[in-house]
Amino acid sequence: MASGRQTPRQRLIGLMYLIFLALMALNVSVEVLDSFPLINESIEQTNRNFEMKVDMVYDDFNEQRLLFSEQHVSPFYGQALHVQVLADSLVNYIRNNRTEMLARVNNIPFEEADTMDLMDSRRKDDYSISSRFWLVEGSEDPSARDGGPGSRAFTLKGMIENFKNEIDSILALHGQSRPPGLDVEGPFYVQDRPVTWQQLTFDRVISVAVATNLNRIVTEVRNAEFDAVSMLYELITAGDFRFDEIAARVVPRSQIVMQGDYYEAEVFVAAYDTRQDPEVLVDGIGRIPVSDGVGRLRIPAGSPGSRQHSGVIRVTSPAGIVEEHRFSASYTVERPMATVSADAMNVFYIGVDNPVSISAPGVPTENIRTSISSGADLIRQPDGSYIVRLTPGTREVSITVNAVVGDQVRNMGVSRFRGMTVPDPIAMVAGRRDGRIDRQVLRAAAGIAPRMEGFLFDMRFEIASFRMTTTIAGEFRSYQSEGSRFTEDMLSVFDNARSGQEITFRDIITRPGPDGTTRNLGAIAFTIN
Repeated sequence: MASGRQTPRQRLIGLMYLIFLALMALNVSVEVLDSFPLINESIEQTNRNFEMKVDMVYDDFNEQRLLFSEQHVSPFYGQALHVQVLADSLVNYIRNNRTEMLARVNNIPFEEADTMDLMDSRRKDDYSISSRFWLVEGSEDPSARDGGPGSRAFTLKGMIENFKNEIDSILALHGQSRPPGLDVEGPFYVQDRPVTWQQLTFDRVISVAVATNLNRIVTEVRNAEFDAVSMLYELITAGDFRFDEIAARVVPRSQIVMQGDYYEAEVFVAAYDTRQDPEVLVDGIGRIPVSDGVGRLRIPAGSPGSRQHSGVIRVTSPAGIVEEHRFSASYTVERPMATVSADAMNVFYIGVDNPVSISAPGVPTENIRTSISSGADLIRQPDGSYIVRLTPGTREVSITVNAVVGDQVRNMGVSRFRGMTVPDPIAMVAGRRDGRIDRQVLRAAAGIAPRMEGFLFDMRFEIASFRMTTTIAGEFRSYQSEGSRFTEDMLSVFDNARSGQEITFRDIITRPGPDGTTRNLGAIAFTIN
């Protein structure tokens, strides 16, 4: 079933369809078979009512052509007639093939089947003829029996899709949309097995159910036609002014105004006569300029703080009576200021990309102009944020923010940041820096790894060299590694180490980091378990 907000009429149609599907799923008895003609009769009456209502809308279109100019009505009327042609073509295809199917099922002439009461069908429970009629005949692959290209079911689905797409295209031209309905895309399931719309509608479905369901589809087509032409009819007078209330409006250019600048607003009535301009009086100022029904208010922004203004709009009614409409509004005056915040910390680190956000209250991003002092680069990113890169040795930088306000460039402030070197990483073995350790864990670690604990930037250091010292049989031993990995001699010491033996890694030196400096990470010591 389609989702979205539905009218009571659409919900009723949906409920009837649910009842219909439930009956289709039953092991039908004679009583159940006879219930389909009753449902069908109700649907046919609904279809007749829909066709009468649609015809009434077309009659209304003709009346409007007498009241308005042909040029005013013709675009909407022409589109409504196009919808009518599409709907009639689709309905005729459904009804002609429905009649042909009933003629085949009951082995009677087409003319007799066209007027036959569904209750008089002699083979209500037959599904082999109806399934073959819709899914197999004309199909490019008759053995598939799935209603593929060439079959009547495939053609019907295509016509429904085209009908919906054409209506959607027409209504989209006017900013309108079609209510949900006529779903042929699914997904559809039969006993948890995914099926196409063709299979759901015609595959092994008894002929009396198919005939009833086809009339239900006609109902949805007429429903969609009625909704579409009704929308088009309403658009004939949608552009005409019809006022039943007048209200004063104040639209400020901005409710935040910088000191030294101006508060600007448009003051107008929501609906007005284009043949006259209202008179706008602001308390403490007097009459302000008005053009095209809009008053132009301009107040100098003095000291910071909240401000209010009020006044009255005077308009003359068609009866010649002057009506007054009071208005009031507020705004805030602020000192020029800019907001510059380091997204990661309140300092800039040398050798990394420092993310920064820069904004100024009341100023659009595209009107902000930024610069940074020597010793750093300020790089704007596609998303509007910034990156600051400091050169080695920089100890302080300043970011200046200007804003383009009107035809002037105003200074919004200067923010200063300290430049700092990235902290030293911490040398670790197997995620530890001291304590007791198993020789197998020590050996499996393979080397020393530097980690940046508590540092918010994604930054890596590499070990250039380190020295390992220990005491073996009372003799002090020292081993050197050029790189981060343990040497074979070191691994041999681990394999033969005794419980309680101390092993120390010292003079741990890094390769030059992003800031170009090397780091001595000191020493870490372990005791063998």
